[in-house]
Amino acid sequence: MAGFVQAPIYAEESNANPPATTEQSNSKKDKKDLSTKTEEEVATLPKDKSKEEASKKERWQEENKQWRFYENNQPVLKWKKIQDKWYYFDQEGNRLSDTIFDGYVLNKDGIMVENSWVYLEGKWYYANESGKIIQQKWEKIGGVWYYFDKDGIMLSQTIVDGYLLTKSGAMADSGWVKVDQNWYYVTPSGRIVQDKWEKVNGSWYYFDKNGVMLSKTTVGPYLLGSSGAMAENSWVKIDQNWYYANEYGKYSQDKWEKIKGTWYAFEQNGVMLSNKWKGSYYLKSSGAMAEKEWIFDKAYNSWFYLKANGTYAAREWTGAYYLKSGGYMAKNEWIYDDYYKARYYLDDSGHYVSGTYKIDGKEHLFQKYGQWISEVSTEGGFVKGQYSKTIFLDPGHGGRDSGAFYYNVAEKDLNIQIYRKLRAKLEELGYKVLTSRDSDIDVDFVTERSRMVNKTNSDIFISIHFNATGSSYSKASGIQTYSYSDEPDYPSKINQYWHNHPDRMSESKRLAAAIHSSLLAETGAKDAGLLESSFAVLRETAKPAVLLELGYMDNFTESQQIRDSHYQDKLVAGIVKGIQKYYAGK
Repeated sequence: MAGFVQAPIYAEESNANPPATTEQSNSKKDKKDLSTKTEEEVATLPKDKSKEEASKKERWQEENKQWRFYENNQPVLKWKKIQDKWYYFDQEGNRLSDTIFDGYVLNKDGIMVENSWVYLEGKWYYANESGKIIQQKWEKIGGVWYYFDKDGIMLSQTIVDGYLLTKSGAMADSGWVKVDQNWYYVTPSGRIVQDKWEKVNGSWYYFDKNGVMLSKTTVGPYLLGSSGAMAENSWVKIDQNWYYANEYGKYSQDKWEKIKGTWYAFEQNGVMLSNKWKGSYYLKSSGAMAEKEWIFDKAYNSWFYLKANGTYAAREWTGAYYLKSGGYMAKNEWIYDDYYKARYYLDDSGHYVSGTYKIDGKEHLFQKYGQWISEVSTEGGFVKGQYSKTIFLDPGHGGRDSGAFYYNVAEKDLNIQIYRKLRAKLEELGYKVLTSRDSDIDVDFVTERSRMVNKTNSDIFISIHFNATGSSYSKASGIQTYSYSDEPDYPSKINQYWHNHPDRMSESKRLAAAIHSSLLAETGAKDAGLLESSFAVLRETAKPAVLLELGYMDNFTESQQIRDSHYQDKLVAGIVKGIQKYYAGK
């Protein structure tokens, strides 16, 4: 058995193991004296009284490692007060020690304990003034309350009748108390808070029916943080999930919430969404809604672009990349853009291709900004009299190059308007139409447009423009049509063979004459001249080529006319008839 601690020390305990009796000492002496007598003397002596006395047992005796107390040569049984101390002896006369008997505690020396704490077999007990241990009741000891169970064991780290017993067993009187990793709050009355909310030092806490402070959980619509305090305007992580509580402590559920300028979405149970879609929006690993950025979704094995408002881009461009219906980034595929009325090819990275690019073993030609022009011709140049009825239209200027600008209208915009009307009409008639641009993009005017057409099997090249003198309130008017004139001061950069080839030059003049006469007939415009020039697009193009100046933008009257859709239709009709005349005259 474990020993006692805090056992009281009595003066009598020093004699707990009694010394040998006087009779015992004399007996030893008599035996010594007798040993000197002769054998004969011993034999003739009468019966020795000292041996009889020695065989009597009195007071304390240790026998078989047990202590007994004798009176009249008999062991004492049951209770016995010896030198003002109580002992208990069992039915065999053995003294009990280190145990509890009949509600009384006996220490290691067998003495009954009074008014003292006793530590026995890992348990604490308290004996009152009569030696009886306290059982199944509260007891105030040294000004502190303790509780003892039916066996007299002092309870600790538990709750009894709404009161909290600490590790030492003392009843907690007020404030916070931690027991077995759990926090409790004791009110000034000594009772713990149970099954209710309690405001402590300005913060709200919730305690369950056992009085345990809850933390990192929800109670009704409220969120409790890691400290147990109700969260307010703050995040709380529970298990692997994040929650957010507003200024009233309520956590966000089944809604969007803007927190410090960033949008987050929460499920019905309050869990913050992350790494997943919510409608057209994507919540990143941090939970923040993606905005103006690319994300890669492994589930769909695709890139997506989230715009400034958080929705994914769809059926539109983001830089050089195209997002299809559903937001998927196009790659290794053709797409047709209804807005730009053009085909594009997106490579393995999703970027549109430009220049020449091989697709399925065939070379294709694309504009600088990705618009498809045609398959690349392997022949180059042209053969007089052989036609594919493929026409290359070049709306002049574009992008940062506005061309002339008068009366709030840019030449590049008028050019594209005529181009679109003309293309639609030609395609309606069965012609194949290619172009240098069909939207407002930059295209180099020196060689890029010519490089495009030179790689196609186009029959002819028509560059569309409007005119201007550069002076205010100009009176100049009319239509001009240009074909190529070789000028030594402007040598060809990329078209040395074809630029002044007689066949190309003669066909260019014939094309110019056919279109010019038809334009004048259809519009009634003033004839401003069938002219020749060394414009770059005419010089560097390896096909019969013309440049049209369809009216003066700085002439106010003519400016109003060329903006008019009905007049533009006349211009288109004149160009179409001129093209038909050219083909018919082959």
